[in-house]
Amino acid sequence: MDTINNKQNNTLLIGGIFIASLFYPVVWFLVFLGKGYGFNIILISRLFIWLEVIIIFFYAQKIEKNSFLLWPEKSYGFWFYPAAFGALYLLRIGVGIVALIPKLFGWQDNQQIMVQFLTILSKSMPLMVFSAITAGVTEELIFRGYLVPRLELLFKNKYMPVIVSALLFSFNHYRYFSLYEIIFTFLFGVVFAIHYQWYRNIKVLIVTHILIDFISFLLFSLLQSLHLHYKF
Repeated sequence: MDTINNKQNNTLLIGGIFIASLFYPVVWFLVFLGKGYGFNIILISRLFIWLEVIIIFFYAQKIEKNSFLLWPEKSYGFWFYPAAFGALYLLRIGVGIVALIPKLFGWQDNQQIMVQFLTILSKSMPLMVFSAITAGVTEELIFRGYLVPRLELLFKNKYMPVIVSALLFSFNHYRYFSLYEIIFTFLFGVVFAIHYQWYRNIKVLIVTHILIDFISFLLFSLLQSLHLHYKF
């Protein structure tokens, strides 16, 4: 009986992992592929990511009969949060440098789609804020909060969940068709998954992710305005 129950539980876990991993890539392929980037496309695509979180939440509650977050949140003192942000931001810079290595060896990366995406964001502060919040909240809830504990149950160790969740996180960014983005998001996923395993606090990851994305958007917007200023 225990073996049957374990198999049933594993089947339900695998089903949830497939939904979390494939929902947005499939939606992107069916709805948005070939349509380019514009304000409305970005806005609607962000709403689909929120829809995915809702679907996974109800899957966990109604099908798995589990909480969305399997690991109870651990609380820490005030200084934990700025220290965690500082450490994670420094690691984000390091990850960005490592992701540039192929370019140093002559790889001609395609940044056109990412630049187009960032250019649209730079023209609308509300969309920029909404995109940063969406990425921080939904991606951390899905790829760290939901996936990592379930992958740990399936693999029975702490290493494969980190690698698999990071690979799935990277796969969900394939739509930029950029080697830099693939490497960057994989390493970013590794760092954040390990942090979640160690500290069991999803809130610090959400806030840090939001701030990292928002700072990146602002820096792109600033550099773009300076470029245009000097151009004219």
